[in-house]
Amino acid sequence: MIFFYKNYPYSPLATLISALANVFGVGLAVGGIAMIASGLKDFGMILGGVVMIALAVFCFVYVGRKLTDKLSQKWSEKNIRTKPRYALQYCRQHPEAYAELAKLNPAFGEKYMMGENGKVVKRS
Repeated sequence: MIFFYKNYPYSPLATLISALANVFGVGLAVGGIAMIASGLKDFGMILGGVVMIALAVFCFVYVGRKLTDKLSQKWSEKNIRTKPRYALQYCRQHPEAYAELAKLNPAFGEKYMMGENGKVVKRS
């Protein structure tokens, strides 16, 4: 089975929520299909299966994608501004942001500097 989730490099918690939402979504979808298949003559089983499949879609679409996108945006910004390792990771991809991040995140500015070759390096 192929498993998809969104990776948020600056927010591991949002990545975890996305992965868990997809795991629960797969479980709900499989359970819903099993309920429908086992209760073809029982309306309650079919209805329960449809509800489970609807919950699976909710987990995939809303929780696994939209909600985690919003949470990641909020948490990524906070992590970059407050934690040196996320600021370093961001600056390695966006070296032009070093000066601004060094001001916003003093711990990052104290620990890292812009090297001669235009890359962020650890202060010695």
